[in-house]
Amino acid sequence: MYVGPSVRNVSKAKWRLKTGRGNLSMYVMVLNHDSRRLEYFHNGILKQKALHKRDMDIVGLAGSADECIELVEKITSNAFEATGSYDIYQYMMQEQA
Repeated sequence: MYVGPSVRNVSKAKWRLKTGRGNLSMYVMVLNHDSRRLEYFHNGILKQKALHKRDMDIVGLAGSADECIELVEKITSNAFEATGSYDIYQYMMQEQA
Protein backbone atom coordinates (compact mmCIF):
# COMPACT_ATOMS: atom_id res chain seq x y z
CA MET A 1 0.00 0.00 0.00
CA TYR A 2 1.24 3.45 -0.89
CA VAL A 3 0.89 5.99 1.90
CA GLY A 4 1.49 9.72 1.77
CA PRO A 5 3.79 11.39 4.31
CA SER A 6 0.96 13.29 5.99
CA VAL A 7 -0.83 10.06 7.00
CA ARG A 8 0.60 9.52 10.46
CA ASN A 9 -1.20 6.46 11.80
CA VAL A 10 -1.82 4.07 8.91
CA SER A 11 -3.49 1.33 10.95
CA LYS A 12 -5.94 3.83 12.45
CA ALA A 13 -6.68 5.26 9.00
CA LYS A 14 -7.40 1.76 7.65
CA TRP A 15 -9.62 0.99 10.64
CA ARG A 16 -11.58 4.21 10.12
CA LEU A 17 -12.15 3.31 6.47
CA LYS A 18 -13.23 -0.26 7.28
CA THR A 19 -15.70 0.88 9.91
CA GLY A 20 -17.13 3.65 7.74
CA ARG A 21 -16.01 6.50 9.94
CA GLY A 22 -13.73 8.15 7.38
CA ASN A 23 -11.60 11.25 7.81
CA LEU A 24 -12.12 14.82 6.70
CA SER A 25 -8.70 15.02 5.08
CA MET A 26 -8.21 11.48 3.75
CA TYR A 27 -8.01 10.59 0.08
CA VAL A 28 -7.92 7.02 -1.19
CA MET A 29 -6.39 5.57 -4.32
CA VAL A 30 -8.20 2.58 -5.74
CA LEU A 31 -7.39 0.11 -8.46
CA ASN A 32 -10.62 -0.26 -10.40
CA HIS A 33 -10.77 -3.75 -11.90
CA ASP A 34 -13.76 -2.93 -14.11
CA SER A 35 -12.05 -0.11 -16.02
CA ARG A 36 -8.45 -1.26 -15.28
CA ARG A 37 -7.59 2.22 -13.98
CA LEU A 38 -6.03 3.80 -10.95
CA GLU A 39 -8.46 6.34 -9.47
CA TYR A 40 -8.37 8.62 -6.46
CA PHE A 41 -11.09 10.42 -4.54
CA HIS A 42 -12.07 11.68 -1.10
CA ASN A 43 -12.85 8.87 1.33
CA GLY A 44 -16.41 10.13 1.81
CA ILE A 45 -17.21 8.83 -1.67
CA LEU A 46 -16.73 5.27 -0.35
CA LYS A 47 -20.00 5.61 1.58
CA GLN A 48 -22.01 5.72 -1.65
CA LYS A 49 -23.84 2.46 -2.25
CA ALA A 50 -23.06 2.51 -5.99
CA LEU A 51 -19.37 2.03 -5.21
CA HIS A 52 -20.06 -1.14 -3.23
CA LYS A 53 -20.94 -2.90 -6.49
CA ARG A 54 -17.67 -1.96 -8.19
CA ASP A 55 -14.74 -4.34 -8.15
CA MET A 56 -11.85 -2.33 -6.73
CA ASP A 57 -9.01 -2.49 -4.22
CA ILE A 58 -7.67 0.34 -2.09
CA VAL A 59 -3.98 0.68 -2.91
CA GLY A 60 -3.08 4.03 -1.33
CA LEU A 61 -3.90 6.66 1.27
CA ALA A 62 -3.06 10.35 1.17
CA GLY A 63 -3.81 13.43 3.25
CA SER A 64 -4.74 15.69 0.32
CA ALA A 65 -5.50 15.60 -3.39
CA ASP A 66 -2.06 17.06 -4.17
CA GLU A 67 -0.38 14.35 -2.13
CA CYS A 68 -2.46 11.76 -3.96
CA ILE A 69 -1.23 13.10 -7.29
CA GLU A 70 2.36 12.81 -6.06
CA LEU A 71 1.73 9.18 -5.13
CA VAL A 72 0.23 8.50 -8.58
CA GLU A 73 3.38 9.98 -10.13
CA LYS A 74 5.49 7.70 -7.94
CA ILE A 75 3.44 4.63 -8.91
CA THR A 76 3.66 5.58 -12.58
CA SER A 77 7.44 5.91 -12.48
CA ASN A 78 7.74 2.63 -10.55
CA ALA A 79 5.54 0.91 -13.14
CA PHE A 80 7.67 2.20 -16.00
CA GLU A 81 10.90 1.13 -14.30
CA ALA A 82 9.56 -2.35 -13.51
CA THR A 83 7.70 -3.16 -16.73
CA GLY A 84 8.94 -0.72 -19.37
CA SER A 85 5.41 0.53 -19.97
CA TYR A 86 2.92 2.82 -18.28
CA ASP A 87 0.36 0.07 -17.71
CA ILE A 88 -0.30 0.79 -14.04
CA TYR A 89 -2.99 -1.87 -13.75
CA GLN A 90 -0.62 -4.64 -14.90
CA TYR A 91 2.11 -3.37 -12.59
CA MET A 92 -0.20 -3.24 -9.56
CA MET A 93 -1.53 -6.75 -10.26
CA GLN A 94 2.06 -8.08 -10.43
CA GLU A 95 2.89 -6.25 -7.20
CA GLN A 96 -0.10 -7.74 -5.37
CA ALA A 97 0.70 -11.29 -6.50
